[in-house]
Amino acid sequence: MGRIAVKNTCRSRARVAFFLLLVVLVAACGAENIDADAVDRFCYPESKRDSRLSCECNNVSAAPWVMRALRIDCSYKEYRTADLSEMLPLYIDTLDLSWNALDQAPVFSSDSLHQLNLMHNNISRLSGNKFAKLSSLRELYLGWNSISQVEAQTFAGLPHLQVLDLAHNNLHSVPAQLFAPLLVLTSLDLSWNRKLNETTQLRSGDLYTDLGINWKLTTLRLDACNLNELRLPSGAPLKELSLRRNLFQRVPGQLPQTMLHFDISDNLLEQLLPEDTANLTQVRQLFVEDMSLLQGMAAHALVPLEQLESISFQNSRRLSHFDADAFGPLPKVPSLRTMSFRGTLLRSFNSSLSPVFAKLTELDLNGVPLHCDCELVWLKKLWIETGGRCLKPSRIRGMLLSSARHDAFSCDTWPRWAYGLVVLTLIALSAAGIYLIVMGLRPHQGVTMRRKVGAGSPYARVTIEPNHQENLS
Repeated sequence: MGRIAVKNTCRSRARVAFFLLLVVLVAACGAENIDADAVDRFCYPESKRDSRLSCECNNVSAAPWVMRALRIDCSYKEYRTADLSEMLPLYIDTLDLSWNALDQAPVFSSDSLHQLNLMHNNISRLSGNKFAKLSSLRELYLGWNSISQVEAQTFAGLPHLQVLDLAHNNLHSVPAQLFAPLLVLTSLDLSWNRKLNETTQLRSGDLYTDLGINWKLTTLRLDACNLNELRLPSGAPLKELSLRRNLFQRVPGQLPQTMLHFDISDNLLEQLLPEDTANLTQVRQLFVEDMSLLQGMAAHALVPLEQLESISFQNSRRLSHFDADAFGPLPKVPSLRTMSFRGTLLRSFNSSLSPVFAKLTELDLNGVPLHCDCELVWLKKLWIETGGRCLKPSRIRGMLLSSARHDAFSCDTWPRWAYGLVVLTLIALSAAGIYLIVMGLRPHQGVTMRRKVGAGSPYARVTIEPNHQENLS
């Protein structure tokens, strides 16, 4: 009897489970029909149906349970804000409205939208709380607009936003605590807002405190913002920082010590000093490219970078000195594998750098005017192809470092100043010889040329007598 009761119980549970599954499938089918109508209304409105201005809608499988997701691409459709409806289709995951004619941020309502792209439009102001009905939004792209004003509550109601792109706008006055509602923001891009320095200069605290940036931020980009100073909390867990194309004359002293990727390219540094890299102890990738004023690397400048994996000085066209002790007398960069000096003015490298260069898997010396003498022969012995070419001596000019013969890397036995001294001595001796010859050909001062005067002198007076015979005839 007990076994029969157990079997009946199992059958009852199976029936209940089947009934519930059937209900779910019916509801899903109904939702499919409802969603199909909503998709048609949004993607193919009556005014744009059967034309190139209708959106492209695709059904995809989204993680983590391979659930249905809808991706809508309305880019390049010349849409205006008034053309868009507030209610978005069910299951929508991505909406792309880039490259349109939106003059203000549209108001949408959706519980499933994760990514919204509004780049390359004509939005000039972010007012009100227009994103509050997008509670599941993860990524918001507002770059390449003309946004100059942002109200304080613009990003309220976005507790799950992780990526915010405001690059290439006209931001100059950013409200305090603007990003405070973004509790899980991990990536923030404010690049190419050339007047953003006006906001940072008016406040005395660090950027995190002033703008309400949470400590979960891992990526911060502030390229081309005309910044000449920046303060970030040293304890913030920032992993990537880009300060390319600003006005820094020194690397900011107050930076997070957790950074793995740091870009200080195209700034106004004239020399990289040890104090510039003191806080970069965890940096794996360092970019010091396009530095128009950078001339040299000081001794011990790269000593703090013990975790460095890649460093680039590409197109720093005045860089002509790389100190032999830039990595210290005993280099400790076991992870360094990539270095780029492409387009610099370096002519040689000290052989004390050979322990570092020997571990590299990539060394870019393209466009470097190398002086291939005996001091650089160690570089030819590297097992990797560098792309470097010899500028001097003239007999191997233009040849690849790896192609030039070993015996062509020679040095003169005399120092260069000795050659100059010999040339000057020869010139002085030649001038003295010419002077002596000229003086030897001149008459002596004691010799006086006297003119002979008298009857036998050619200068004597001559008297011409008349011809008497002619007179007689």
